[in-house]
Amino acid sequence: MSSPGKRFVPSALILALLAACGGGGSSGSYTVGGSISGLSTAGLVLANGTETKSVASGATSFVFDTAVSSYAVSVKSQPTGQTCLINAGSGTASANVTSVSVVCRGYVVYVANTGSSNLASFSVGSGGSLSALSAGVLSTAYPPTALALSPDGSRAFVAHQDDKNVSTYSLSSTGAPTLSARTAAVSESRGLAVGSGGAYLYVTNYTDKSLSQFAVASSGALSALSPASVDTQSTPYALALSANGKYAYVANAGSNTITPYAVSNGALTVLSSGSTSTSALGTAPLAMDIDPGSNTVYVVLADSAKVAQYSIGSTGALTALSPATVATGNTPRGIRVSPDGKCAYVSNRGDGTVSPYVVTSSGLTAAASGAIAAGSLPTGLAISPDSQFLYVANAGSATLSQYAIQSGCGLTALGSISSGGLAPSSIEVR
Repeated sequence: MSSPGKRFVPSALILALLAACGGGGSSGSYTVGGSISGLSTAGLVLANGTETKSVASGATSFVFDTAVSSYAVSVKSQPTGQTCLINAGSGTASANVTSVSVVCRGYVVYVANTGSSNLASFSVGSGGSLSALSAGVLSTAYPPTALALSPDGSRAFVAHQDDKNVSTYSLSSTGAPTLSARTAAVSESRGLAVGSGGAYLYVTNYTDKSLSQFAVASSGALSALSPASVDTQSTPYALALSANGKYAYVANAGSNTITPYAVSNGALTVLSSGSTSTSALGTAPLAMDIDPGSNTVYVVLADSAKVAQYSIGSTGALTALSPATVATGNTPRGIRVSPDGKCAYVSNRGDGTVSPYVVTSSGLTAAASGAIAAGSLPTGLAISPDSQFLYVANAGSATLSQYAIQSGCGLTALGSISSGGLAPSSIEVR
């Protein structure tokens, strides 16, 4: 019973008043939530520390159940066919947090059409099929030879034939590209790679045996690092960064070598181990990729119908695996490892096919399904972020081949679509 002269206040009312004032749970702990936009499929799971929150398709807000004093919200699982990004996702709570923003978008495919000097954009349907975006073809002035996307999908970088400049494009939430900057490199370019979460860009200079290196500002503008370029060997064609971001590798088609670099604050330095010759294994290293889940470099040897396989050592030096190579189709031209690290695919320009491989601890093993037909002169390849779909740019037929990726890394053809221009060379999915 309450004391005489004192008013009894129920405990439930006290808790309600505390919550209304931002009191949350225990003293100094508050709920964390915010808004969601663009979520149209199921599968999104958010995390805050060890707590997870499944979010239904179409949801516009979320709140974690546990009150906390600090927070760091992340995406634990992406929704089907979409990519979600977190804004204002971390901090120290002084009241119930409602300012975390989750922005979701569908997949978009970008294609560099070298023969018609344009950049084409396509939306990805729920079944993997592509549809050209309205006003999705943008002139690039000069023939584009390579295309790379920032990790957050907010911008695209394009290198050009017959031009020293690298173009930067801003990508809208719907995927539409807009030219935002053109920055001088050293000479005609062939390969691009984005490093350190999008903070740096590297460009191989095809005609003068060098690699340009740039810092990428939050606006997307490029500024040369010091030094502005580093040496490679003859005809640098492709480059790739290790999964941990510590090393970079350049495939030199003219000298049949791979040059390794250490990465420090974005700047590259040639490793003391020196370049690795591919000549004993094969010639014309024209494309490469690195397994995102391990330290394995795969290099396409175009004139030898092989993929060379190397492990990355603790110092960044390369050592050939056993077996050192795997066979491809005729005149292989591109390679791509799936984001989940389970499968790899090679485009065979000479016979118009795509070869599928299973990624194992000892390198690539040809998939049981065997090669599958593509269009004429297949070149670039891209895989959706969820590792469910493969897209191949066919330079000869000016088409994009579309495939669903099956268990065991086999492919089911989903038909083809016009690439939006002539001689498509490079393709990426965000």
